[in-house]
Amino acid sequence: MVEEVKHRVVVQGLLTRKITDEVVKPFVESVKGTLHRDGPNFDTVNFSGDIACFGVLRGTSEVMAQASNFYYFDHAYMFGNRHLPSKIFKERIYRLTKNYQHIREIDTLKAKDIKRIEKYQDHIKLKDWNYNGDYVLVCDISEHAKKFYDKPNWLKDTLTELKKHTKREIRVRSKDTKTSFKSDLKKAHAVVSFQSTVCIDAIVNGVPSFCDRVSMGIPVSLDDLSLIEDPLYPGDRPFWINSLLANQFTMTEIKNGTAWEKVK
Repeated sequence: MVEEVKHRVVVQGLLTRKITDEVVKPFVESVKGTLHRDGPNFDTVNFSGDIACFGVLRGTSEVMAQASNFYYFDHAYMFGNRHLPSKIFKERIYRLTKNYQHIREIDTLKAKDIKRIEKYQDHIKLKDWNYNGDYVLVCDISEHAKKFYDKPNWLKDTLTELKKHTKREIRVRSKDTKTSFKSDLKKAHAVVSFQSTVCIDAIVNGVPSFCDRVSMGIPVSLDDLSLIEDPLYPGDRPFWINSLLANQFTMTEIKNGTAWEKVK
């Protein structure tokens, strides 16, 4: 009988700066992978192999475009605090996806996934849907996202399209807006975003979402702006939220291999 030989996946971590290296390095070490600090070109990377990186800057986006598979870290969907410990859970938390920047479907969770995210449940309260909003809130995308997705005119094009289909006031929230997002949501009819996590706050707070198909919000949102006056009020919000939570990890879960076991 010929014994089947299983080849171990070698993950190559791209080290680009200290604060994000502290995320990528333990993940790669948890699978006994290799580390590369030769950006922005990363000439020593085997592009036919798998890579792991944080964000789309400092050469990572170019490597992702060429790699067979990539494991992508970025800021948490919920309860994160950028690169600081979560105010609730006292650990840094990050999202992790394979071959995309976001999970774009409602994941089927295993019992161990459900057990792992139990810690979040007491801190989530889904508000009733707001069926009587006044204005459409448009959230502009970052300069980095415009470049990565080749959407330099996203805001202009979005406003032009919306004005064809609604007479409502359209409010634009830029990346440097000082007012809180929650206050902007209070009387919103719908929130329009590209792939920003603002759609999560909107949907949790009962405001319908419109977004691009690359967004994590697409399972519970619409992507057709001609339907702005007839938004989606999905009933499967809890399953979607759990799916997001199952694809983000504390630093402990990144270091001990839990993140790899889920994402591989």
